[in-house]
Amino acid sequence: EIFAAHKSQLHVVAEELSDESAVMIEPTAAGIHAVLRGNVPDGGTVAVIGAGTMGLTAIAALRRYTKVDAIVVAARYPHQHQAARLLGADLTVVPDELGRAIRRAAGTRVVGSTLGSGVDVTIDAVGSSSSLTDAIGFTRPRGRVVLLGMPNQVDMNLTALWHRETELVGAYCYGTEHGHGDKHTFELATELVGDLNLGQLVSELYPLADYQTAIEHAAQAGPRGLIKVAFDLRDSA
Repeated sequence: EIFAAHKSQLHVVAEELSDESAVMIEPTAAGIHAVLRGNVPDGGTVAVIGAGTMGLTAIAALRRYTKVDAIVVAARYPHQHQAARLLGADLTVVPDELGRAIRRAAGTRVVGSTLGSGVDVTIDAVGSSSSLTDAIGFTRPRGRVVLLGMPNQVDMNLTALWHRETELVGAYCYGTEHGHGDKHTFELATELVGDLNLGQLVSELYPLADYQTAIEHAAQAGPRGLIKVAFDLRDSA
């Protein structure tokens, strides 16, 4: 019923932000932190695998905080394609078509089962064995793969990581962003959420009493046409 939080973990929400927008600050901060960990080169090309909440916030952050030239996104469901394009994706494809789309964007050939070149940075917002394998294979030699989201147990062949001298970087949550005025990522996220009205990504709200339904729908957000599912405590006694 209660928990302790250090004062450094508390962030004031601006009065002009809706509650829905405030809910999006935390996931947006995680997306921004991942993008900044990517060190995207000016004029570079980035692939984002996954277009759930985390993938979408990363797309928005790429457009705001980097000088990326092109963003290619793998998304499963129609509403994810639409949201990704609205937030700045140049091309959205179903996951099975991502390799072909990157091959065209990078102007490269297939060597064996691997692209000869690829994108400069890939952000994996899925975190499975298959998505990580794809991320490494779709990234150019000496490019960077950023793992965004909750950790997962993976089982995969990392040979390509050595052969292509790929950088594999984890991005977990948020913190102080030294390249952006030593601001906390929450400050950057608050600005981005407000400017883009990311509260519109909140698809469904549930009272705490309906927690079982809320968790079930959150786990099936994609097939249900949802993005962000949240609890609504405003009317709770």
